[in-house]
Amino acid sequence: MYRYKKKIVDLELFKGDDNSHLTKFNLPQKVYFCKKCNSSNQRPTTRAEHLIKEDNTKATRFFNGICEACVINEDKETIDWDKREYEFKKLLDKYRSRNGSYDVVVPGSGGKDSFVVAHKLKHKYKMNPITITFSPFIYTPHGRRNFDNWINAGFENFLHTPDQTIYSLLSRIALENLYHPWHPWILGQKNSPPKFAAQKNIPLVIYGDSPSEYGSSKEEFKTDYLIDWHTIDSFENCFISGESLETLYSYGLKKYQLEPFIPMLKSEFMQKKIRCLAYSYFHKWHPQENYYYSVKHSNFQPAESRTTGTYSKYASIDDKLDHLYFYTYFIKYGIGRATSDASQEIRNKDRDLEEGKLLIKRFDGEFFSEYSDEIFDYLSITNKKYSQEVVNLFEEPILTKKTFDHLTNFFRSPHLWKLNENKDFELRYK
Repeated sequence: MYRYKKKIVDLELFKGDDNSHLTKFNLPQKVYFCKKCNSSNQRPTTRAEHLIKEDNTKATRFFNGICEACVINEDKETIDWDKREYEFKKLLDKYRSRNGSYDVVVPGSGGKDSFVVAHKLKHKYKMNPITITFSPFIYTPHGRRNFDNWINAGFENFLHTPDQTIYSLLSRIALENLYHPWHPWILGQKNSPPKFAAQKNIPLVIYGDSPSEYGSSKEEFKTDYLIDWHTIDSFENCFISGESLETLYSYGLKKYQLEPFIPMLKSEFMQKKIRCLAYSYFHKWHPQENYYYSVKHSNFQPAESRTTGTYSKYASIDDKLDHLYFYTYFIKYGIGRATSDASQEIRNKDRDLEEGKLLIKRFDGEFFSEYSDEIFDYLSITNKKYSQEVVNLFEEPILTKKTFDHLTNFFRSPHLWKLNENKDFELRYK
């Protein structure tokens, strides 16, 4: 019996409007877009990824037609940023090393945002940062180049690279279960830094932006990341790619192979007195300014051409699987990478609403043709990489374009998608 069977897809659900009330992933049935930035009320918010057994989304909140990210952005206009920076300096003084040892952990990829945080901590605030990177699935040439440039700009780095056979297997399982191939990376990116900090006895971790910059609740726009995002009370409740640890162990996977993706116990986190802060809580966050700062102070370089699914060349460009992830995101939520980029730029007054709409219409949901063959090969379960027992878990172990398209149609929600007269899928609301 296959664990991961070929999905049954009922195309009748997408014909006409009779089933337009049917939703998946706990998404709001009624679809509407922010009057200020074009973002959608279907956008998911940040959560404790290690608790996800089934993908029940908590969508961003709207207030009188305005998304929460815009509400938070308006509130930031009333913040005394000089006072916030003073608070930041006083906080750093509590952790500042007196003997020249490392005193702060900075997670990141070497992209524009993590570079700014590490560089300013070192040169403006006179801290001693050590950086940590949870490895992408498949580095892009420009992603690896910018990672090297980060280190060459004067930073020690710990690159945490999981066993690639485990990494790709977990991504494939996450695709089958959740249509969320990025899930293992998100787990590693959230869980690896505090565990590294505990090992190094450096209790301060400073990330770049708060998720509330993009639509998570304003109650979470605080100095510290929520502890539940990277800790757990009991490993019995821990899920990776939608599977329990016990199930993954039954496939022959070992505890040490899954360790990169597993969060700390909350009791250990509290005992070590670790704090995970958001730099953007103390400083007005502007991704475009971060880009210019990175170019000025390092050899940071954008991609040679625009990124698939959007018009930009310098955001989230490290991993080839980013392209797959943003496509699956578009299928599940009806908004893609161009919506994310444009809405953020509109909020920051770098672009106007109508221009954002044109960019979204032109680029959102673009298929990742450039890397598709390499990605499908990476996610295929073959005897060359895996035991026969693992291969036998999949009814279709080789991921082809046809297999992927069928899986894609299974994860479409009828309230978002319909079949047009040409029998092609299109969004009901654009």
